Amino acid sequence: MTNSSTTRAGSPGVPIVSVITPTGEREAMLPHLYRSFAHQNPGACEWIVVDDSERPSAFMQGLDDARVVYRHVPQRMSVGARRNLAVALARAEVIAHFDDGEYYAPDYLRVMCAQLSGRRADFVKLSAFFLYSRVYRRFAWWDLLHKSGLHFHWSPQPMAALNFPADHRAFADNHSGYGFSYVYTKRLWAAGPFEPGVLNEDGAFLQAALERGANLAHFADDVGLCLHVQHARNVSASFPQYLLPEALVTRHFPQFAQFAAALREPQPVLRDQQA
Repeated sequence: MTNSSTTRAGSPGVPIVSVITPTGEREAMLPHLYRSFAHQNPGACEWIVVDDSERPSAFMQGLDDARVVYRHVPQRMSVGARRNLAVALARAEVIAHFDDGEYYAPDYLRVMCAQLSGRRADFVKLSAFFLYSRVYRRFAWWDLLHKSGLHFHWSPQPMAALNFPADHRAFADNHSGYGFSYVYTKRLWAAGPFEPGVLNEDGAFLQAALERGANLAHFADDVGLCLHVQHARNVSASFPQYLLPEALVTRHFPQFAQFAAALREPQPVLRDQQA
């Protein structure tokens, strides 16, 4: 294992939020994610990136930001193992996931932390969110708690429309997954870390926490806090109920349209298959 940290002279104070990112062979996405981190309203945060790419990231090693900790591990690790390493390195008592394909608006951490403390929760996540598909080049919105009626199946395959009856338990536990919006206490993680080598490690982590009695708070993002990006190699499919015209997104969420435009380059072959 080789360790590498991105720091500059001086040591920042103890952060109130530790943002963690497991990544691998996704160098092109890291500058976008750093901008999301750097523009967050609460300045007292740190960003911990655990990268199992074949080679260290030139971008991360070139950063001059004392809030950033970059750890390159040349051997292959599961997403769960990388998450555990990142949380173990975290100095804050609040952990926030920033996955390497997503966009997080400047108010994202402020709002999520307010939900965590205001609702006296151990864990908070989005129950509804905006999506962008790099396959279809379309925007959508998905309410995870609305499990019947018309849904659009988003995957690497052509889009399909599905109509689930009211008495059908479609997506019974999907509101526990999609860990790109997880925010939780480090105490909760210490009581039950992520399971390495498990598909849907984020959903399994939350489900285990709920079985231990954790207090979960979730809420719908209808103001544009985050954009979940569906890539051609995502393991998990998405099932949004609403397709959004790009003109509407450009008018009301210009930051989403700008981010999507930046992604409309030829997609590299990705080794990782992260949700």
